[in-house]
Amino acid sequence: MRPLSRNLVVFFTALSIVILAGTLLFKHKLHDGPASLWSRDRLLMGTLFSIKASGVSRGAYLRATDDAFNEGVRLEEDMSEYRPGNPLSLAIRHAGLLSVEVSEDTAAVTAIALAVSAETEGLFDITFRPLGTLWDVGKRTTPPREEEIERAKKLVDYRKVSLNGRKLFLGEAGMSCGFGGIAKGYAAGRMAEILRAAGIRNFIINAGGDLYCAGSKGVEPWTCGIRDPDNPERLIRRYAVIKDCAIATSGDYERFFIYQGRRYHHIIDPRTGYPAQDVRSVTVFAADPAVADAYATAFFILGFAKSAAVVARIPGLAFVMIESSGNIVLGGPVGDFVRETEE
Repeated sequence: MRPLSRNLVVFFTALSIVILAGTLLFKHKLHDGPASLWSRDRLLMGTLFSIKASGVSRGAYLRATDDAFNEGVRLEEDMSEYRPGNPLSLAIRHAGLLSVEVSEDTAAVTAIALAVSAETEGLFDITFRPLGTLWDVGKRTTPPREEEIERAKKLVDYRKVSLNGRKLFLGEAGMSCGFGGIAKGYAAGRMAEILRAAGIRNFIINAGGDLYCAGSKGVEPWTCGIRDPDNPERLIRRYAVIKDCAIATSGDYERFFIYQGRRYHHIIDPRTGYPAQDVRSVTVFAADPAVADAYATAFFILGFAKSAAVVARIPGLAFVMIESSGNIVLGGPVGDFVRETEE
């Protein structure tokens, strides 16, 4: 699964670090007394996942996060198109020939993805992989040839994906499928369920920039920020999180190359086969991390007007968008999720 570049920053001050079983364990002292803020990191799905929690004992935190990280490992094995032995890879190999029974999680992610595709004119599309592989901006220094782009575009069409229960079928030979734009969010949601089942109510999960925030950091809210696309070291918006929610961002400024004075980034418009041009960054707020993850990609390509139309008809969905002009525009009930702050 491709690592996603995100521009949300969570602010913490670490006081001590202990290495435990391949993860980092941080202990932070809060200002309101003896409560502690714990944090562990682990590499999953090609990126760094972290889980921070407050108001919980060290032992309870370690047990719950062990279970949560193990769930992330399981989901990566199950849903990565790069694992040759899993059902998703089998469905890709049998594209155009036969359906394959996949896991409940893969079926659930596929169903969410197809629903988002239908709401966004197919601009979030799990069959995007031929274009994504072709552009691979981490390795390219020049754009692909036009004939290569046109050939790849012909294999991208979510409407040719059939999901019947747990039976997944890709309708044309040569089609592929990947969950890079949604799997991290789905994993964050599953991890949150595990933490809650363990009695942990105040936590934040950072799945390579896809956040899920629950409760608070002691007496203080969790906080996040949006980077300036032209100066990623600077934050142009700071927010206090006021409601349990997922926060996901797509931006054009961390994975790109410059060719003949033009920026070519990794968020490709499947209609044209080229990087989308009208947006620099979009941050999406939703209850479900997988939903936020998928819509962040789609809204980046859709632009403001069509994204605003989507959030107008779907309750519990909002966004902050930075357009190519530099304008910052909001869609949906952003204030239901976060409150802007000075620090």
